[in-house]
Formats: sequence, structure tokens, C-alpha cells
Amino acid sequence: MYDVAVVKYEKPFESLKKAVDLAGSLGDVSAGSKVVIKPNICGWDEGVDFPKYGVLTTARLIEDVVILLGEYGVKDITIVEGVTESEKESESLLQLAAKGMGLDILSGRYGVKIIDVHKAPFTKVTAGNVRLSVNTNILDADYVIDMPVLKTHGQALVSLGIKNLKGVLNMASRKVCHNADQSIDLNYHISKFPEMVSPSFTIIDGIYTLERGPLPSGRAHRSNIIIASKDLISADKVGATILGIDPQTVPHITLVATNKGRPTDLRDINIRGEIDIKTALKPHESAFNIQLFLERLGIKGVTFPKIDRTLCTYCAYFMDYVVSGILMASMGKPFDDIEILTGKIMEPSGVHKHTLLVGQCQVKKNGKNPLINHRMEIRGCPPSNKDLVEAYKELGVELPGNPLAWGKTVTEFFMRQYIGRPEFDEAFFKIR
Repeated sequence: MYDVAVVKYEKPFESLKKAVDLAGSLGDVSAGSKVVIKPNICGWDEGVDFPKYGVLTTARLIEDVVILLGEYGVKDITIVEGVTESEKESESLLQLAAKGMGLDILSGRYGVKIIDVHKAPFTKVTAGNVRLSVNTNILDADYVIDMPVLKTHGQALVSLGIKNLKGVLNMASRKVCHNADQSIDLNYHISKFPEMVSPSFTIIDGIYTLERGPLPSGRAHRSNIIIASKDLISADKVGATILGIDPQTVPHITLVATNKGRPTDLRDINIRGEIDIKTALKPHESAFNIQLFLERLGIKGVTFPKIDRTLCTYCAYFMDYVVSGILMASMGKPFDDIEILTGKIMEPSGVHKHTLLVGQCQVKKNGKNPLINHRMEIRGCPPSNKDLVEAYKELGVELPGNPLAWGKTVTEFFMRQYIGRPEFDEAFFKIR
């Protein structure tokens, strides 16, 4: 049986320590251990008060883990993360996030190092027929603490401990994970991560949870839950259950469990703590429906098919610019019958006046498709902001300013729902 602690978050540090102790303590870590912490910092909007709730691992819990490691005498602690870069900045998004969340303070306070995956070396690692480039620092660690957020995911159903390991891959490997071949799709690749990186301890941050995740477009809840376990698979099975999703319906969890000869349900798990995992939260929806979102805002003339698992990391983040362009351009007027195609397998319907192909994969697949009446292309990998502006201009829409500025309109829009609600406290995301 595998122990999984599920406790109520009530006090800084004390609640984390309780969860870790119930899960059997950190165990093999020692004063001389080289420890890597892998949080979930999946994005950052500099200068925008965007909703971090349920999107990012809280700075509060990260510092608590560092303090706990200090009680074990650990001095060599490194935070490793790779935030997706869509445009070249003077500072990386991880550097900006570290400043914004105060994680850089941990360097002076506890000697914690922060390593940007995109600026560090990689090692090729093979698991079965999958070969990916993995951050060398995490492979060289003596002890790895995986710190995902308790949230759902539009492509993978849930984004927990297993899925969180995608952040230690280089961008080329992340793209490979979104394979158009459904026999080796995103879920298949995710299921190989634990064979490449084996976390020593998993702490799922459920202080804030997110439905329709994994990005700020989701709906966050103040849930005050911490899940802790020495076993990654068990932590994820319990996390999915708490979100109201049967782990047996999550493809990558069932693949990992089956590969390890484990049951896909909870029969091999011992729940420790006072929380009933089946009633702790209301079920969280997994998918954010862009089409429905636009319709609810009264925006007409746009057909936006449901995003599939082939949409890679770059294009997923670029959707903020595409959607914010629609919001800014609508001005209460309907669009002139446009369909927007993304990912690697979508095809035009042949019934719309205009078809926008987003990203190099779509341009390559449908650039000469005779079903398209009027084609507009946003080329590049990552897609080009310049091409985005030009595509809207072809529709007779002039978008103001720099897309890097107005593209943040979407995250600001979703922030509104949390304003004036004291349970949504930015202090959890800022070390002081």
C-alpha cells in the first residue's frame, strides 16, 4: 500500500509539515543531498495583474518546502523550471516570474539557486520508443520534489505530478509530445515522463485549484488542500479523484499505472488525513471552450473548433493573442464568417468565407487545401505576431499597438472575477 496524505491548509509551514509527516516524511533526504524542486510556473505576464490562482504553484508553499528542507540540514537546493518563451526578451520569463513572486529572495535568504531550463544543458533520455531532451540538473539531483498545482487540463484532463514533469523538457521535445499520430499522442508521451525523471516526493498544491485549466482562462477556487506522497502515481490518482475525475478515465495516469503493474483505481492507496477525497470539492470541469466563451460575449461570425491534443506548447500560449485580437476587433460587430484552425490535424470545413491557419503545422497541412475559400496564415513556430496583425488586416480589422501589449487583454479580463473576493489573496504568490 502507498500512503497519500490529504490535509487542510490552515497555517503556513505547519500544514505542509503535517502533510509531509503523514506521508512518511522526506525520508532519504540528508544534509548532503543535492535537492531539486520542480514547481509549476507555466507562464508569466510581466506588468499585468493576471490571475495566478490555481495556475502557478504558490510562492508560500515553495518557501515552506525550502524551510522544511532546512530542518533536514539541506543546503544545496535548486528550483528548476522552464517557462514557455514566445518572444525574445532581455530577461527570461522565469527570471521575471522569480522577481514577481519573490522567489529570488530565497537565494539570499536560504541560498536557493534558480535554473531556467531553457538556459541549462539537456541530456537525451530514452523510455521505450520515446527519446526526449531532459534538463540535466534534475537528472543529476539526489532528491527531487515535484510541486504541481491541483488543476484540470484541457488536453490531458488533469495537470498534476506526472504532467508537471513536461516543464523540464526542451522546447523541441515538448513539441514532439503533441504528436499527430494518435497511437503515440500527448498522453502516450506524458506516460513516459516518470521513466525519465523519478520524483522522490510529490506535493500537490491545492491551496487554489483550477477547473478548465491549465491557464488563467480557467476558473479558480480557494480549496485549501495539500496532497503529499512519496509515490508519484498515487499522488496523481488521489489528485484526480479530488478534482472529481476518475483516475481510470485519465489516459496518461492509466498508462503509467499499467506500465508499473499497478491498478488504475485507488485500491493500493492508503489515504492519511482528515479529508474525504470524494466529497472534498465540487467536480472541476476539464476543458475551456473558446467557442462558447466567445458566444457568451455576444461575438458572432467566428468558428473556433475545440483545441485538440496536437496543439503544442508554443501555439497554446499564442492563443491568448488570437483571442485577445478577436475581443479587441469585435467592437460589437460580427466577424465576416471566419474559422480558426489550430494544431496538427484540424481540417477546413469548406463552408466558411475565411479560414485562419494558426502556426506552422496548420500552414504546412492546409496551406494548399482547396476547401479553403480565403486563406490567412500565421506562420512560424512559435507563430508570428506580425503575421497575426496582417491576418486581421486582411479582414479589414486594424489592431492597435504591439501584440505583446494588447495580447495581455485576455488575462486581465479573467482577473476581474476575483477582484473584491478576499479569499483570492495575492500574498500567496509573493515572498516578502
